[in-house]
Amino acid sequence: MNKNTSIGLVVAVASVMSLVGCEDKATQPPLSEPKPAAVPANNTAATPPASNTAPGNPVPVSPDAANLGTGQTVTAMGVSVTLPDAWKRNPPANQMRLAEASVADAGGDPAKACLVVFSTAGGSVADNISRWAGQVRDAQGQPVAGTPTTKQVGGVNVTTVEMTGTFAGMGDAAPKENWMLRGAIIETTQGLLFIKMTGPAEGMKAALPGFNAMVESVKKS
Repeated sequence: MNKNTSIGLVVAVASVMSLVGCEDKATQPPLSEPKPAAVPANNTAATPPASNTAPGNPVPVSPDAANLGTGQTVTAMGVSVTLPDAWKRNPPANQMRLAEASVADAGGDPAKACLVVFSTAGGSVADNISRWAGQVRDAQGQPVAGTPTTKQVGGVNVTTVEMTGTFAGMGDAAPKENWMLRGAIIETTQGLLFIKMTGPAEGMKAALPGFNAMVESVKKS
């Protein structure tokens, strides 16, 4: 092989190598963007439960949870309360009531019987006392401001309050004059337990000893 032939062979090899190293990049597919990992269809975030902290926002109870306890003992939200023997235990009128009782009118008039309702709702003790005050109006149509009293009974705080005036509670057909609302709010580890008693002022005064005995019976269950 002469010198000229060797030089030609080297040039040819170099040309081939150049073509291999300079492959047309336009013919290659573009790099794809990274894709996020697929989320399983059932991997959805849990929706938090609706807040029930507004004062007076009632909490529905299931039928098997209503009318808790037996006889004159009402057991709810981690506490038990004993009703006076003369008070009649009744099935709750709706799902917003945990338990219910009535105190007969001395004259036998069903319309003048006192109603006792156990329930629970959101808000603070003060918030709910203000809500009750809005249901009892004075002669000028203003809410009656009761004087709350708080004490410990059976290891829990119990706040009682009393208001007299024209009562127009939730669901009442017409306002009732000279009516009284007497309530107890029990602070349990599960929330506030309300005992709301309403009726004619005369009958409510007569039922005061029984109401006080009921409050004193509160204890952790």
